Amino acid sequence: MAKTMFTTYKGTAVYPYINKPDTFGQGDPKYKVGLRVPIDQIKALKDLCMEVAKNDLGEKKAKLARLPFKQTDDDKEANMVIINAKSQYQPKVYDSAGQYIPPEKLPQIWGGSILKMGGVINTYDLSGNTGVSLLLTKIQVIELVEGNGGDDGGFDAEEGGWTASEGLSDGAEESFSDEQEEEEEGFAANF
Repeated sequence: MAKTMFTTYKGTAVYPYINKPDTFGQGDPKYKVGLRVPIDQIKALKDLCMEVAKNDLGEKKAKLARLPFKQTDDDKEANMVIINAKSQYQPKVYDSAGQYIPPEKLPQIWGGSILKMGGVINTYDLSGNTGVSLLLTKIQVIELVEGNGGDDGGFDAEEGGWTASEGLSDGAEESFSDEQEEEEEGFAANF
């Protein structure tokens, strides 16, 4: 059976797991992306998914098959839909010029990035659970949104408020050695 490939229009990434797999929940870790696009842009992909479902599952099961599209109430109001794709393997990532980015040079890709995705349309029929999934093989980053992945050093001081030293029991402040204070500079409490 020939593989049916797909490529999406560009859209906004929703909870992308491209740099590392999602390990939360049950089952094997998965690389995955939700891509929010205008609803009028999924017609061709939806028709292609239904064609593959009819060929692989038959007409009757294809009508009941779950599709890889999701729409929240907010998405409905905005005429948007989320296309979901996933894979056990890290997808190949390309920049907006179509140049491949090796995994070791891949920037952190966060939600809000503008992406295109591609891969293979797959069907499943297991224990009464029938549907179409999109196996993610490639991503193109059109506009990158990166998180800083850490803290920028805390907050500025606010005068007249509570300080951790007020809440520490007698002698607790003295339990810090000079060495610890140097290592933990900027922290006001011993957690």
